[in-house]
Amino acid sequence: MRLTALLLSASVLLSAPAAIAGENHTLFNPTPNDELRPMTTERSSKTDSPYSLDAGRVQLETDLYAYVRNNDCIADQCTASRQSSLDRFTNLRIGLTDTMDLQIAADIYRQVTVDDRTNSTQEKHEGFGDTVVRLKKNIVGNLPSDEFSLAVLPFLKIPTNQDNLGNDKYEGGLAVPFSFALADTWSLGVLTQLSFIAGADGSGYDPAYTNSVALGKTFGERWSTYAEFYTFKADQPDAHWINTVDFGAAYQVTESFRVDANLHLGVTDAADDVNAFFGAAYRF
Repeated sequence: MRLTALLLSASVLLSAPAAIAGENHTLFNPTPNDELRPMTTERSSKTDSPYSLDAGRVQLETDLYAYVRNNDCIADQCTASRQSSLDRFTNLRIGLTDTMDLQIAADIYRQVTVDDRTNSTQEKHEGFGDTVVRLKKNIVGNLPSDEFSLAVLPFLKIPTNQDNLGNDKYEGGLAVPFSFALADTWSLGVLTQLSFIAGADGSGYDPAYTNSVALGKTFGERWSTYAEFYTFKADQPDAHWINTVDFGAAYQVTESFRVDANLHLGVTDAADDVNAFFGAAYRF
C-alpha cells in the first residue's frame, strides 16, 4: 500500500503543473460567473461523474440525513443481529483548473448500532469516520451535453475514524468514470474502479473491483432522475458480491444549489438491505 500511496502522490505532483500550464483558469484565477459550466455533482448515485468543478470554485456536497439497515445474512447463513447506521457524509470539492478538482470526502458523523437479538444486547459506535482524498482529472467532454466524457480519479483513504468505525488502514485505488449523452435528455454513466483494500487477516492488501452503470433522465431545467446498478467484489477468500439497485431524483433550486432524495436497495445478501438518504450540494 505504501507503493500505491506513492504512485497516487506522484500522479498528483506530476500532473498538476502540466494541467495548470495549459488551462485558462486556475485556483487563483477563478472562472468568472458568466463562464461557469452547468452544476454537476458526485452525489447522489454511486457512479461518479466525469465532469470537474470550475477552477477557483468550491462545492460542498453533503448528506442531510442517511439511514442504513442491514440484517446479517450472507450466503444463506444468518445471524441474529441487525445493523443500522446514521451518516453525515460530506464531500468538499475545490476547483484547481478548468479540468481538475481536488476532493476531500469524509463521514463527519457516523453512528452504527448493532442489535444482537439472541442475547438481547446492543452495541453502538459513533464519531468521525475515515477521510478519502481524491483528484479528478477530466480527459475529454467536460459538459453533460457532450456526446462522450471521461475522467480519471485516483484516491487515497486516510484512517481518521473514531470508536472502531473503520479498519485503521490506508487504502486507495483508481476510478475511471465516463458517460454518454443519449437522445431525448437521457444519459448513461459508467464507472469502473480498482481498489486495494486491507487483507482479511490484517496483513497485506488485496484488489477489489467496483463497476456501476446509471441511466439518467432530465425533465426541463430543474428535475433529474436516475436508476443504477452497482456491484463490488473483493479478491479475498470468502468475499461475497455486494450488489445494489439504486434510484433517486434531484431538483436544481438555483444555478448553484441542488437537493436530492434517494433509495438504494441491496440485491445480494452481503449488501446493505436499505439505504435511504437525502442531501444537498452548494457551489460557491
